[in-house]
Amino acid sequence: SMNPNTSSQPVAVVTGGARGIRLACARWFLAHDQRVALIDIDSATLARTVAELVAAAGEARVQGIHADVSQPAQVADAFARIDARCGRVDALVNNAGVAVFKRIGDTSWDDWRHVLGTNLDGPFLCTQAAVPIMLRGARDRSDGRGGAVVNIASISGLRASTMRVAYGTSKGAIIHLTKQQAIELGNAGIRVNCVAPGPVDTEMSKLVHTVA
Repeated sequence: SMNPNTSSQPVAVVTGGARGIRLACARWFLAHDQRVALIDIDSATLARTVAELVAAAGEARVQGIHADVSQPAQVADAFARIDARCGRVDALVNNAGVAVFKRIGDTSWDDWRHVLGTNLDGPFLCTQAAVPIMLRGARDRSDGRGGAVVNIASISGLRASTMRVAYGTSKGAIIHLTKQQAIELGNAGIRVNCVAPGPVDTEMSKLVHTVA
């Protein structure tokens, strides 16, 4: 049951990995009096995260949606559900990411498509789905601001290293995708930025980085 007073609360959509960066983002939005919608392919982790956030912020402010961001129909359905429940989208954090660490010769076509599908197609599809909802909100606001998108890239998108042919290429592409989106959507009042973290203390990072 939605609290009728929360319709004016901004809505942030965060995709991917219910741990790590995404969880920190969701907590930040909730701490700043916003609602969050989480989209994740891992239903068990998603349920745990939603339960934790609901315990902290209340049911009306958290929505969890099980979807694969690389699949256009699932993305369209996810954003339709967010729109139906919240009526607006103010921020989108494209954080869903997967990594396959293999040499080029060992990277299969399925590996390549899996990484590019989630890491590159995902931000393309999710931003495309969010923009009409953001623009509708901008028309209703006196300042005309249409919201913000943040794409999570990686230091691997800025410099190459071994075992990252799919991952690094996907992140390099995200950096350029961000520039394309920023130029076109900026004219409509939607800011698009990208962050390229180095190793972050998350479970995924620990699989490939040593402490030293």
